[in-house]
Amino acid sequence: MKQQWIIVWRDYLQATLYACSQIRGFGTLWFIIAPAFCRLKYGIGARDFTIYQLPRVAINDWSQFLRNEPFKHILASQAPARGRQLTDDKLAFYQHCSYHHISTPAVICLLSQSDDAAATVPNLNRANQLVQFLPDGRYFAKPQKGSHGQHAFAFERQGDKVLLADGPCSIESFAALIFQLIHRGIPMLVQPHVLNHPVIRQLTGSPHLSTIRVVSVIEQGEVRAIGSFFRIICGQNQTDNFSHGTSGNLIAAVDVDNGRLLSTKQACNQHWPIMTEVSQHPETGVTLDNFVLPCWPQVLATVAAVHKSMPFLKTVGWDIAVGIDAVWVVEANWRYDIDALQVAHTKGFAAVIQPYYSPRGC
Repeated sequence: MKQQWIIVWRDYLQATLYACSQIRGFGTLWFIIAPAFCRLKYGIGARDFTIYQLPRVAINDWSQFLRNEPFKHILASQAPARGRQLTDDKLAFYQHCSYHHISTPAVICLLSQSDDAAATVPNLNRANQLVQFLPDGRYFAKPQKGSHGQHAFAFERQGDKVLLADGPCSIESFAALIFQLIHRGIPMLVQPHVLNHPVIRQLTGSPHLSTIRVVSVIEQGEVRAIGSFFRIICGQNQTDNFSHGTSGNLIAAVDVDNGRLLSTKQACNQHWPIMTEVSQHPETGVTLDNFVLPCWPQVLATVAAVHKSMPFLKTVGWDIAVGIDAVWVVEANWRYDIDALQVAHTKGFAAVIQPYYSPRGC
């Protein structure tokens, strides 16, 4: 308990230091107490106060920022079990997309401890089966039921060796390593490595996917995109997760009408999420201001098609990847993070969500 209080006090000290750095005259001297005020008045903690950049937002608009976990509880209370199971299980979601002819990255095989006869892809239960089954090529592995990029990684098989981010190893060692995860109760999917559209690859300088989150709602069979952001890979990262700024990746607000980037942000450090706006990609130097994502009409059409195939979920956060000749639905999130959307847009989304859900208590 004592250690927990130390962490809380440390966080509020960090938030207060950030708030003080935003003081621009007598009228903003009250920022010294702003983090504590925000917590008491709106329930928004020190870390969110910082990452939302609330000193830059009119105080009358602070009430529009939704708290992530209470919002997820609202989603959970209204999402049917069928929808939760379908989107939580990435293999089931792949099968759903395939049945409805919706583009999604293929699944080459499932790695698991159980012999699931219902699986529509090869189900490998032992390390030696993976060694024998997997041909040379580039792949991406991710948990069948996971989130935020945890345990997801890219790899390439070249004969008897496998190339990983940490260096090469034998295919036997790799198979033994990945089956350690399987034996810990984390079944994995293996997918082919897919590439972003050349315009996006030129921006990121990365061979790995940068995806677009599009949040949509459906009412009376009509789908509407209500918010979007673009995750932009930086450095040697293999996944594009923003992770509240700790990953080092960028996050950009997207205009849902035309796919234009409105602003792009990055955390100044990975220990405390003080955000800064960036106008160019740190590695490639490509200009981010007013960058237009390719194939935006197809992105919206794909979101509409996949949401219409799942009308039992009123709102979903879709992860979309744009390739050179396809737009893929990578994942569906029935319990999506509203905070990432608010970080990207420096705007609370209560008024946007209000017509579809009551955010009271968020």
